[in-house]
Amino acid sequence: MKKFVLLTLALFYAFGISAQIGHSPNIDSDSTSSYITALLEDIDMKIHKVDANNRYKFYPTENMYNFLKLDTQTGRIEQVQWSLDTDKEGSIIINNEDLSWISGSLFELYPTQNIYQFLLLDKSNGRTWHVQWGMEDNTRWMRRIY
Repeated sequence: MKKFVLLTLALFYAFGISAQIGHSPNIDSDSTSSYITALLEDIDMKIHKVDANNRYKFYPTENMYNFLKLDTQTGRIEQVQWSLDTDKEGSIIINNEDLSWISGSLFELYPTQNIYQFLLLDKSNGRTWHVQWGMEDNTRWMRRIY
């Protein structure tokens, strides 16, 4: 219910701003939805006093050039690759879905014996996912463990 109220307030706020400045052809719907999502997350963090300094966490993999970046509030995961060659650096999304059911969810990644696989745990209710990172699109995935 809180998310619905926050979403409604953010939408009224966003529409009020766009009505004041008019329609801009350079702003696409993705940037507007990203802006609204960021606004909602900011409001949610302020209401629940989430420490924004500890929201994201890096997890090393056995490959020294790859880390997994976890949003501990939503369960979103990115594979981040660093290199001395800038053309070999970047990040790829493994999971872009908000997995939190309630505000205050806390997610944690746990490595397995397989260097490419981790377990994601929602510490607020015990839900678990099997996560695999990799260098190719078809080797990166995540699925729920029931």
